[in-house]
Amino acid sequence: MVFICKLAGIVFVMGAAGYLSLSMGQNLDRRKCELRGLYSIFIQLKSQIQYMGDTLPECFETLSKGAKGILADWLVGLAERLNLKQDMVFSEIWSEELNRLYQISALVKEDVEPLRELGDKLGSADVDAQIKAIDYALLHMEKNRQTLEETMEQKKKVIVTLSLFGGFMTLLILF
Repeated sequence: MVFICKLAGIVFVMGAAGYLSLSMGQNLDRRKCELRGLYSIFIQLKSQIQYMGDTLPECFETLSKGAKGILADWLVGLAERLNLKQDMVFSEIWSEELNRLYQISALVKEDVEPLRELGDKLGSADVDAQIKAIDYALLHMEKNRQTLEETMEQKKKVIVTLSLFGGFMTLLILF
């Protein structure tokens, strides 16, 4: 009976270590997909502002129809808040919605930081300043995505190695 309990403990500890590594690897994959989605959204936003002349709530509503998952929800929330015409300026709404996106997504601080600077430029009458600000954000998003893709396989290997090592160390301590 003691042997069966020890065997069950080993299976549970190693299973938890494997699940941890799988979960962290999926988080990296999710971050990569969200960065690609954000890049696509801001390319489309740039063209809507530059060529269509749409207002920001219209742009965000249109973009939400083509986006998926968390990014679509974020865009819908942003458009709704802008349509409510609250007593807040755009930069405050933008900052709050970026914080919400950061909390519900797999994005890290470095991914969201270039977007914070857009709050001052988006919604202004100067279309050129808006386009330049979006280009700046796109440049940083692309750099972050490339860095992630270059290091992702190494990070996944490190995650698996460390979680399995942690599992084995836990087994040594317990048994």
